[in-house]
Amino acid sequence: MATAREGPLLQCPCRPIVRWGGSSLPGVLLLALLGGAGVAMAQQRSGDPLALATLLRVGQPILESDRRLLQLGWRPSPASAPAALDRERSGSTLASLSGCSGTGAGFCRFDYRRGRARLAVITVPSPTGHSGGPIVLRWVDEISGRRWGLCQSDTSEQLIPCKGLGP
Repeated sequence: MATAREGPLLQCPCRPIVRWGGSSLPGVLLLALLGGAGVAMAQQRSGDPLALATLLRVGQPILESDRRLLQLGWRPSPASAPAALDRERSGSTLASLSGCSGTGAGFCRFDYRRGRARLAVITVPSPTGHSGGPIVLRWVDEISGRRWGLCQSDTSEQLIPCKGLGP
């Protein structure tokens, strides 16, 4: 058997051996990245709590969140038809709007459904000068009651991380 020191390695004349440093490395890296993205999307489609925890992020504009949810197969499913005043308060024309609170921080609720899974996204008005509509404060798996994002503590009105806890 020939080794690198003894001479050239035997190989098929039509398929030369390509070492990791050769042109195949970018292709392998691309496949690995695409495979990882596919696994993440499959987890998010399955309703896995870990995937729901990373589905959105606090401070993300609702318009960006809506686009992401639609890409992942979630569909608008408002719990009720919003009043005209709710549309005005939300600053959004999204079909998923269910309603807004009339007092306090200006919370609005956007509802989505994918199969039997139901997701509620709670927003607050965006800071002055920011585009994209209201921003995500928290999201809730309506089946389990698990929450992610920022929630109010029981003892004060201070917002704290929800930590995926139930109601």
